Amino acid sequence: MRNFLFLLFCAFLISSCTSSKVYTRFSCHICLSKSDGVLLLPLAWDPSFQRLSVAEQNQLETQILTILRDQGFTKAELYDRLDYELLSTGIKDLNDSTQRAKVNSTLGYPYLIGISLGEIKDINGWDYQRPEEVNAIYPEYREPLEISATLRVALIETATGKIVSDNTVITEIGEFGIPDKEGGQDYWNFGTVSKAIRVATSKGISFMVKDCGC
Repeated sequence: MRNFLFLLFCAFLISSCTSSKVYTRFSCHICLSKSDGVLLLPLAWDPSFQRLSVAEQNQLETQILTILRDQGFTKAELYDRLDYELLSTGIKDLNDSTQRAKVNSTLGYPYLIGISLGEIKDINGWDYQRPEEVNAIYPEYREPLEISATLRVALIETATGKIVSDNTVITEIGEFGIPDKEGGQDYWNFGTVSKAIRVATSKGISFMVKDCGC
């Protein structure tokens, strides 16, 4: 029971110390209907995701599709899962404008979602500040135990190849401090980069849907 309460306490601290900010390159200028087909480009296509395992990439892809379906999108799918449909319509290269246009005109997916992973920051999960440092009039600067992940979410028109929504999400998981009996301060961070990426993914997709809503 004690271990359960401790884990619950840690989960609460991580949640309360997590924050996300969305930076918009330009506001969405299309009306994204819940009936529109949306294809997620495989994360493995972007070199930035090589830092994650295949299992982590698959988890994120599933997370994104689940968010879209929970938001009411009835035709949200991963590009790689349409192998037969792509092969039967002769779509092999999305860089070819004619082939890419068929994703909309023939398969009924007017939009693609592209995700890229930017800067990530990881740290050791514990630090200590001595009593004299805590009580100093001019305490020495201490590097915070902060975990962060930067994620870019872009919505692309298949007919034109133009990006119609472009947002960057930065999610940070901050530390928390607990004073000890001697007057010092223990600093902890039980967060992980994987969690920061998952939170950034959720925030980024949800923001895109809201920003492009009709």
